Amino acid sequence: MLFFAIGSEIMLIFANKTLKNIEPIMPTNKGALIRRQVIDRCLSGHRFYSVAEIMERCNAKLEEKGFRKVTSENTIRTDMFELEAQYPEAEIVQKRQGRNLSYHYRNSDFSIYHLPLTDAEVVGITQALAVLNRFEGMPGQEWLDKMLERFSPVISIDASVSRVVGFDTNTDLKGRGYFATLLQAIVQKQVLIIRYCSYNSSTEIKAIIHPYYLKQYNNRWFLLGWNEGLKCLTNFAFDRILEITTIPKQYIPNTKFDFDKFFSEMVGVSRTVDDVPQPVTLWVSKRQLPYILSKPLHHSQQIIENCDNGAIIQINVIPNFELEQKILSLAEHVKVLSPSQLQEKIKCRLISAENNYE
Repeated sequence: MLFFAIGSEIMLIFANKTLKNIEPIMPTNKGALIRRQVIDRCLSGHRFYSVAEIMERCNAKLEEKGFRKVTSENTIRTDMFELEAQYPEAEIVQKRQGRNLSYHYRNSDFSIYHLPLTDAEVVGITQALAVLNRFEGMPGQEWLDKMLERFSPVISIDASVSRVVGFDTNTDLKGRGYFATLLQAIVQKQVLIIRYCSYNSSTEIKAIIHPYYLKQYNNRWFLLGWNEGLKCLTNFAFDRILEITTIPKQYIPNTKFDFDKFFSEMVGVSRTVDDVPQPVTLWVSKRQLPYILSKPLHHSQQIIENCDNGAIIQINVIPNFELEQKILSLAEHVKVLSPSQLQEKIKCRLISAENNYE
């Protein structure tokens, strides 16, 4: 699979396709997908397999992956029929062994997972890589350079073309190299041991993490995953990770968290699962108002009152450290009107800042 990052969004290009390993259109049911993979391996091996033997191998893989076993050989026969119907090259021949029939691809070198690219697909990949090559500042950029080097004899891309799009990114950020490793762990559902030391502690911790999501904020990257020890969702800043190790353990998939909604309820990345959004009311100066309107503090922002010296706006968010930072960055051009806890916190931080200049 080819992945690249633009800003904080992870884009998937040509899902399940590479130049030498093309994944065909698959069943939407995960169990059926697993069966098809096993059937294809059996039919393209060096021996003939009976339906019973194929079903046994399918069930072993299904059980390993945590799926229900097949109870009828007719299910396997139907899978084989659909496979042959979908791919004309997948001609299946049968051989009688005693009273039983066994099966094999007529071409023993054939597999549905090794189909050649069409001319249109080559053109599409060429165009996509050419566009990607003009982006600068993507995490894990090295994969693109390797792709261009590997496939330059096959597809026509000028690898020396100047980059014409640049993202605001910190190329010297500690831990930036973890991006590809963590992305792969999420896609392949791998369990990790993460050694970590937060900014607020000098004590190193180790945690067993089931990785779910990567998030970029303020030029830093964060991993969100299920912490097996704490039994909760945990946030790890890349630059505070000391080591990542993959371990052979059953992965706990994400069935609880909608990360689009999770992050839409706040500014930044800091919150607990139980936090809920609340109205935050701010006065904004007349001078700053055009900037706030053109670049809202949050997508929920709305003007609730216009006044001579500015306007009163409201956002519906979870108050957190990142929201405080945004408010403080506006200095004298903004005032927190509610909630009172946030107002007091901003006031105390401004007083502390003023004391630094005495």
